[in-house]
Amino acid sequence: MKKTVATLIMIFTGIILNAINIPYSQTELKTETNHLSGFVRIAPYDSLAIPLQTDVWLWHDKENLFVLWEAEINEDFEKGKLANTDEWVDSDIMRIQIITDVKNYYAYYFYSFPFGNKYDGIRNSDMNMDTSWNSNYKNENIISGNLWTSSMKIPLKDLRFYGNPPYKWKIILTRYFQKDDEYYSISYGTNKMGKDYFRTAYDITINEELSKNKNYRITPYFIKKYDLMEETDSFDPENIGLDFSYNPTSATKVKISLNPDFSDIPMDSESDNFNVRYAPSFEENRFFFIEDLDVFGVSSNLFYSRHIMQPHYSVKLTGNSEHFSYGFLSAMDKEVSEDGEILNNDDIYNLLAFKPKWENLSIQMTLLNRMSKDYHNEVLVINPVWEFIKDHSFWGEIDASLQNEENIKKGYLFSAGYNGKKGDLNWSTSVYNCSENYTADMGRVFQTDFTSINANAWQYSDPNGKIIKSFGSGIWLHKAFMNDDKNLLEQNGGLNFWANSPHKINFSINGNIGQESYEDSIYTWDNIYAGIRTWKISWLNVWISGSTGHSLVYDLLNTYEKDKIHLSFWGDIGNNFSYNISAQRLRYFGFPKDCGKDDKYWIGNVDLAINFSNKLSLTNGLRYNNYESENQTAYLGFFSNFRYEFKDNCNLYLGYKTAQNETEQEFITDYKQAYMKVSYTF
Repeated sequence: MKKTVATLIMIFTGIILNAINIPYSQTELKTETNHLSGFVRIAPYDSLAIPLQTDVWLWHDKENLFVLWEAEINEDFEKGKLANTDEWVDSDIMRIQIITDVKNYYAYYFYSFPFGNKYDGIRNSDMNMDTSWNSNYKNENIISGNLWTSSMKIPLKDLRFYGNPPYKWKIILTRYFQKDDEYYSISYGTNKMGKDYFRTAYDITINEELSKNKNYRITPYFIKKYDLMEETDSFDPENIGLDFSYNPTSATKVKISLNPDFSDIPMDSESDNFNVRYAPSFEENRFFFIEDLDVFGVSSNLFYSRHIMQPHYSVKLTGNSEHFSYGFLSAMDKEVSEDGEILNNDDIYNLLAFKPKWENLSIQMTLLNRMSKDYHNEVLVINPVWEFIKDHSFWGEIDASLQNEENIKKGYLFSAGYNGKKGDLNWSTSVYNCSENYTADMGRVFQTDFTSINANAWQYSDPNGKIIKSFGSGIWLHKAFMNDDKNLLEQNGGLNFWANSPHKINFSINGNIGQESYEDSIYTWDNIYAGIRTWKISWLNVWISGSTGHSLVYDLLNTYEKDKIHLSFWGDIGNNFSYNISAQRLRYFGFPKDCGKDDKYWIGNVDLAINFSNKLSLTNGLRYNNYESENQTAYLGFFSNFRYEFKDNCNLYLGYKTAQNETEQEFITDYKQAYMKVSYTF
């Protein structure tokens, strides 16, 4: 009780006293009025003073925010390694988070690493860190003796803000010690605080009118591909593309991509997709669809952007103000055909979003559309979220669909829930009801005409003891049944527990059991998992896990015993090399002879990165599985990408990709291609 009262007093006092005016200056400015120090420990959550002196000065020149760090270091200082932009490095770090929109609960973050690589993004209201947003910030570091000096230059035009001066924003400054796994911050704020993490941040004020310079970027690119199997190259208008972004105001942004190319995107990692009921999903890794502030507020169930295979064009407009946000996206896919058969349609995808917001209430409204010459499908989403008291909220969502192809189909998906929190305990409940004719062809909807009920509870604690530093546990229950006859569709539940030691060792265990309806029969399955991870040694991190249980094999219409082992090794070797190796073996027991299903196979992924500098790198990847299917007994894929940033945001890419399938103990090349891509940003 005393600890709770002390924390509340600290938060209340911080709200009143934590404030600073950011002065205007065109040269370095170090005075007491723009100086911050007095970092306190937030992980573990005990508010101890930082052991090494850390000072920060802030000023602006109407176009940029300047952040100067001077941090004392000792023999435990971890430098990390060289890395590409937005590539995480295990090292000591310093970070500033800037909150320009206090009501919408998000923050821009900018990291400083000892070797100067850049890592920026947006922290969302749920505390997840989104690295897909990028800025043009600069970061220079000098390490001399026992002092680490870092100079950060953050273009204000990259941030979303509105209104007139004085601009009242908030910041959070953080320093992290890699060896001891400790975070220190100004002001005191932890992930457990929810929205109070943003509310209690350090207040800053900028009194001067900030520059209204138009912020635009034009990036034309040229690509040349060479088919190494056919020994032919290609050149046509589709080898040229253009990316364009423009900020009409400090709160809006327009992005256009014409004939975007994704040759420099690495191959997807191999995963276990050999016994799945529905088509597997893959994370989006193309910058146009993930970069920038998310205002559309829909999941991949409603908008799965990887449906858009190779767009002719993509256009996106996003905006933000004190009381609402809005967005528009449109993309037209290319038609792909082979031997007269259309493999991919030239459909058009559209999203239109508007979200009014108040202190404790927001209403996300999004209209999604997919259409072609003789077809269209729309889904209207209305999603209110109301925090009726602190840490307790109700939410609801209605998705109304209309599809017009051969005839008109109308449907809906209704859902509602409650989220709560008290101390270390969190819980949520939800209910879903979907009509038979509900259709969302721009997303991933595989089941309709059902009702489901869900309940979850989880806990996270930080005793910071000599054996256990932190631990957590959870329980979940789920049940779904068909609307027409109330027959069971699926039900499952489970428990999990995990713990971290002060020696950077994690142990986790979980178990779940469930039933699933398939082809008019009910099948029971179960699974127990245990895993251990350690990341104490920078050049050798290890994750070992195993699971066992019973799994429904869809093609055989039966449940079989199954086990899986997983091994991962990753780390940094010196300043220039990093690697990641993972392998998993899956094994089933009791398959009928000559059933045509492989009962034992391996899946592997290997990635090796060589960073000659933060602007010059070579990444390589190997993908492998030996799942036997028909006459194919294995798959082997390889890629190598060379990147040289010869000027800020101007890149040269050279790459190679090949895929081989093993047939009758001989690997036969499926494709082999080399490419060169040059992009130049004005």
